Amino acid sequence: MKKFKKAMALSLAAAMGLSLVACGKDDDKTESKETEAATEAATEAATEAATEGGDTEAATEATTEATSNSDADALVAAITDTSTSINVYSWNTELGDRLAYFNSKYPEYADLVVYQNLGLGGTSDDYKSAIQNAIDAGGASYPSIIACDNDVALYFLQSDYIVPVSEIGITADMYSEAFDYTVEYATVDGELKGLTWQAAPGCFIYRNDIADEVLGAHDEATVQEAVKDWDAFLATADKMKEKGYKMLSGPDDVKYVYLDQRSSAWVIDDKLNVDKAVTDYLEMAKKLYDGDYTNKTAMWNDDWNANFSGDVFGYFGCTWFVYWCIPADSKFAGNCTMVQGPAAYHWGGTYLGVTADCPNKPLAALVLYTLCCDQETMAKLSEETLDFVNNKAAMKSLIDAGKGASDVLGGQNPLSIWYEAAQGISLKNATEYDSTINGFMDTASAAYNSGEVKSVDDAVANIKNDVKSAYSFINVD
Repeated sequence: MKKFKKAMALSLAAAMGLSLVACGKDDDKTESKETEAATEAATEAATEAATEGGDTEAATEATTEATSNSDADALVAAITDTSTSINVYSWNTELGDRLAYFNSKYPEYADLVVYQNLGLGGTSDDYKSAIQNAIDAGGASYPSIIACDNDVALYFLQSDYIVPVSEIGITADMYSEAFDYTVEYATVDGELKGLTWQAAPGCFIYRNDIADEVLGAHDEATVQEAVKDWDAFLATADKMKEKGYKMLSGPDDVKYVYLDQRSSAWVIDDKLNVDKAVTDYLEMAKKLYDGDYTNKTAMWNDDWNANFSGDVFGYFGCTWFVYWCIPADSKFAGNCTMVQGPAAYHWGGTYLGVTADCPNKPLAALVLYTLCCDQETMAKLSEETLDFVNNKAAMKSLIDAGKGASDVLGGQNPLSIWYEAAQGISLKNATEYDSTINGFMDTASAAYNSGEVKSVDDAVANIKNDVKSAYSFINVD
């Protein structure tokens, strides 16, 4: 009886959502009130049905499902134009693959969502220029949804041609299961301007056989204790060195961890600001370099990649790193475990923004909602693609079901660690200049490590000089 009543409640939610189509709306305020009423009634019905008999877990599940269905139905009801298509622009095939989940759920709209893969680097100036040119040209090629790589997302989201998601019908409640840092990052002047289907919390990945030899065990508790903070990390690096191993491949492997510990932004009121976390990173990278705790590689070069089968104990990585950066034939694959490491941080992600002149905003809203808010779709997406999705309820459902064990990690299930890590990340100090200035920091760090510059102050001076050259409007002391 309980399952029948739950089904009836969810059917009621769908009916209430569909009723909005028949009624029509006089204005946005009327639509908002009708949507709110439908959601409230559907939620109440679902909760009453599921809680009969005291099943609070079923009540929570039913309430979430009913609310989600009502939200989706309201967005579908808002689509009155079923002939005007929208262009979704990105730099590779990934978002196109994710759109398959939208097309599967709403096949009636699949032909109206046209994917444009530009085949360019997502953080490149070429991609920025191509988007701007398409916007300026207008017409049939006008971008309605733009994919924005985390490193440069604010470049797009802070522009006037990206509208707040509230203007297309996406409410804060719809996105309430997103991890806070993704909301924080994409909020501009108090308005949320981008959604993401991904969360990308960072971690530390280490070789089990080396941990057994040097630390006496490779379980999570033992290794996390050995890398719980930077003092412990360096002490463990000494132990690795004594046994003939390197703690990391290169000194810049720690940079993303440090960057997310900043207490202030790179640029404040058009003035360059060098946070203590930056100088701490420069000093740590120098210690790792001078102490021979690494093989002195640079991230992503051939030697760095080769060290997956070399003498390196660990890499700092993240969700996508585990599945797509560890070579299948390396000494790490199937022989590594993951822990949080010294601090919570993130690495990567893709945000979606909708443009001001999008010719079919209700359709764009449904695309964003389906990929970035819909719990059922996102849980399926995570299970099938290994994306760690930006929906706490979806990830919790997979964790509770015991799903997520990774062959790459030798059977370890990383989802709980990532789930906790994602809740400890803050990006309140992000700016649109971060990608470029971080690159200047990389160059300065390499010069400091090699001895080309003699002090951390000299390294900071190099960063300042590069910023002066790149941005005439940023004041540099």
